[in-house]
Amino acid sequence: MAQPRHELRGVVLESVSGKPVRGANLYVNQTGAGTTTDSLGQFALQLRAGTFSLDITAVGYAMGRENITLSGDRAVTFRIASRVFELDEVEIRAREPGGNFQDVRMSQILLSMPQLKKMPVVLGEPDILRALTLQAGVSTAGEGAGGFNVRGGRADQNLVLLDGAPLFNTSHLLGFFTNVSSDAVQDVTLFKGGFPAQYGGRVSSLLLMNTRAGNREGWRVSGGVSPISTRLLVDGPISRKLTLLAGGRIAYPTYIMRLFPTNSVQQSRAFFYDGNIKLQYSPNERNAVSLSAYRSQDSFQFPGDTLYGWQSNVASLKWSSLIRPNLQLNVNALYSGFAYHIDGLDEGLTFRLNSYIRHREVKADLFYTLARKHRIQVGANGILYQVQKGDLQPIGSESNVNPQRLEPENAREGGLYLQTEWLVSPALTVQAGLRYSLYSQVGPQTVYKYEPSVPRSPETITDSVQYKANQPVQPYGGWEPRLGIRLQLGAASSLKVNYSRMRQYIHLISNTTAITPIDFWKVSDRYVPNQIADQFAVGLFQNLRDNAIEMSLEAYYRSLNNLVEYRNGATLLLNRTLETDLLPAKGRAYGIEFSISNSRGRLTGQFNYAYARSLVAVQTTFSELQVNRGAYYPSTIDRPHILNLQTRWALPYNWSFSANFVYSTGIPATYPDGQYLFNEEPVLNYSRRNADRVPDYHRLDVSFSKDTRRNNRQTRYSIWNLGIYNLYARKNPYSIYFTRNYGQTRSYRLAVFGTLIPSVTYNFYF
Repeated sequence: MAQPRHELRGVVLESVSGKPVRGANLYVNQTGAGTTTDSLGQFALQLRAGTFSLDITAVGYAMGRENITLSGDRAVTFRIASRVFELDEVEIRAREPGGNFQDVRMSQILLSMPQLKKMPVVLGEPDILRALTLQAGVSTAGEGAGGFNVRGGRADQNLVLLDGAPLFNTSHLLGFFTNVSSDAVQDVTLFKGGFPAQYGGRVSSLLLMNTRAGNREGWRVSGGVSPISTRLLVDGPISRKLTLLAGGRIAYPTYIMRLFPTNSVQQSRAFFYDGNIKLQYSPNERNAVSLSAYRSQDSFQFPGDTLYGWQSNVASLKWSSLIRPNLQLNVNALYSGFAYHIDGLDEGLTFRLNSYIRHREVKADLFYTLARKHRIQVGANGILYQVQKGDLQPIGSESNVNPQRLEPENAREGGLYLQTEWLVSPALTVQAGLRYSLYSQVGPQTVYKYEPSVPRSPETITDSVQYKANQPVQPYGGWEPRLGIRLQLGAASSLKVNYSRMRQYIHLISNTTAITPIDFWKVSDRYVPNQIADQFAVGLFQNLRDNAIEMSLEAYYRSLNNLVEYRNGATLLLNRTLETDLLPAKGRAYGIEFSISNSRGRLTGQFNYAYARSLVAVQTTFSELQVNRGAYYPSTIDRPHILNLQTRWALPYNWSFSANFVYSTGIPATYPDGQYLFNEEPVLNYSRRNADRVPDYHRLDVSFSKDTRRNNRQTRYSIWNLGIYNLYARKNPYSIYFTRNYGQTRSYRLAVFGTLIPSVTYNFYF
């Protein structure tokens, strides 16, 4: 009679963070049986009764060995330690080896934090967003521009989450630094498409940043010093079940800025700081509670008498419970706030202008594994928004500024979702999701009515309606389907297809290419509906030389409705009838992305190229409001050709050399195409929006790194980084502007840097 078999089910977790380890291999030494964990770190084995030893291995982790006695079905939890020191030899890659063609998800980028510290970046500071903009399909408006753009999307169309809470501002120093220090971050994942149904609220991309938990084994100190900033991070165990991570960064770039050849940079003043803290409590192997908080503060003074300041505050409380080996529950309470102020310092005109957005959210997610071939995820969330678009107050009794305060905006957003992933066969995987989002602007609010047969303006107001507190003003909502299919074509190749619909209910109001301190958020209302995007993507993925070389070719098409554009000469700041200067628009973005990377050997690197278009057309029946006669025209972030080349050469004695080359088509611009006389004075004529372009952008960055470790087991060491940004001192234009001097029209090129920038950074770990 055959001995009955029992089921050993469980989950493999990272020992420090408690994060599930995907793709871990489990091997039973006595029988030779084995299996691999799924995306939730879960596994199942059928074994006869007895005592066994299991070896647990995973890429980037130390091998673990567990002894198990099995006399019936049993659920277990295994923990393995991350081998952080090995990551220093890993290039920035999309996934773990083989994951790019095996995973049903596509259009993803995963950053390695240790490798990030060796890249040549501006002003010597390791930077997350700068590294992302070296990847295919990701770009920025240029030097001095905050935010980033993904596949032709605007900066406000990216959902950036820090421990689950949104960041409304992602940059320090007008785009030169990412808001969050890479020292505190455990992992970074960017979704350019194939969005999980768990997430909604933006139409372009999803960026997930998770901070590290404190070390359980002992206290550690790390940090870095450069001529422009200083960083310090401390983490360790407070008790056997409670860990702490705390870190901060402070920058003092003013005296460095005085060395730049550009007068506008020389005469500017800047300062910022940011800090992270995270507490994680694990009462037992099945439950964990974490509390993380983040704060940043910036100030920047351009030449003149105006001081800009902005700050972010984020808090995240998370409870994670492994109810059963195949059932996990996560509950989050989230807060995020962003505020800016502008101080007028001119004598007699002193003032402060304030604006803010506040986001409060509760969400819950349930992960259930029916079998290793079928997983289900369900969840819900609810959000409260509060927005102040502008509040102007005089400062001091001598100020001649008149106070103005716009009415705050309030809104609610909620969502329900269901997602399933099914391994139909070894060659076919399907991931399908369905999300329903519901939104409503609520009072107190004043809504104006306008004459229907003429363009909206303050002069065409016919009536107004007053809504009480919490009274619904304008609802929106709808379904957001998601679908992904992976078809394996060979031993190391696959074809993937995905479709996503996304909805966005808040908008950043800005008439500049880049995010600036005077941009402000507003919620969808009766005249500004929610943005809707449909994206289709298809990709071919091929690995060579045992996954050392990864190649991908992706094509995508995105259609967008209810975009916000602006009338010529629009007044945005402190406008009580803002809807009169906004225009409804539709957009489309399409492109092809090619990437090839080599991750092994002394010479490693990555080549990325993207052909990408981003077009927009204003939708209005009034001919006087049409832009470019209603035809599609390049959006402000349209860059048809983007090329990035990264390489790293491992040298003797733990030295390494890195280089990045960046090229992109210049951003669209509007140049004058003639002039006319008005009151006998010549006036420049601008008739076609974004019909011209600034010159192309390109630069070369290089760096040398020295690692002082004698072996990979050394825990106290340092890394020196010597870099040069913009090696051949290219004067990349940020904008082209025109003035009239002595009866002639002259053009001028504005470059933010216009020179090479050397840097030296000392990073320490002990």
